[in-house]
Amino acid sequence: MGRGPVSYVKHISILSDSKDTDFEQVRLATGINNGINIKLVDLRQTNNRIAKIPGIKNSSVRRLSNGDIIIKTQQHKVAAQWTDGIYYYPLSTDGTKIDSPTTERDENTIVFRGNVPENLTEIINSVSALSKHIDYMNMIESRRWDIHTKNNTTIYLPEDNPSVAINKISRLNQTHKILSRDIEIIDMRDSARILVKTRQ
Repeated sequence: MGRGPVSYVKHISILSDSKDTDFEQVRLATGINNGINIKLVDLRQTNNRIAKIPGIKNSSVRRLSNGDIIIKTQQHKVAAQWTDGIYYYPLSTDGTKIDSPTTERDENTIVFRGNVPENLTEIINSVSALSKHIDYMNMIESRRWDIHTKNNTTIYLPEDNPSVAINKISRLNQTHKILSRDIEIIDMRDSARILVKTRQ
């Protein structure tokens, strides 16, 4: 009749798809303590609080008849960083900026500025070989990418098949150290030729 021990929260179990999940932060966000009446737990409000934790992509909260609360979380897959020029935010492969900024850039991580598309997997994989040379990347008119190197060279990538152009740059850099030269612009938008502008 709701008066036995099963009517109270006995255990809170948190399951996640990532070992990087802050389980204590999730537990605190629930606001649930063992021993409270399980029927008083508002599952929707609890889930809403968990969903606000930076890095959580999806979550669910279930109440079991044995007095257990089961929480499942799915983390964003962080693959890059986004910067406003001051702070660096973890950036997921689906273009989600996670609200846990730092002032430090992660070493050899691809950094983006401005608007980013919903799928970054392909472009991140394509430029990974050049990551130590890249200062940041930004999308131009939601169509194509520019790469800004740590040597202050801007690389204009084509709208179609940017990975082909990136592979060319990577090969040129291996053979001729092109990304270490005093070059202002490398224009890869014409598939038939590469235009290079040196600094005056």
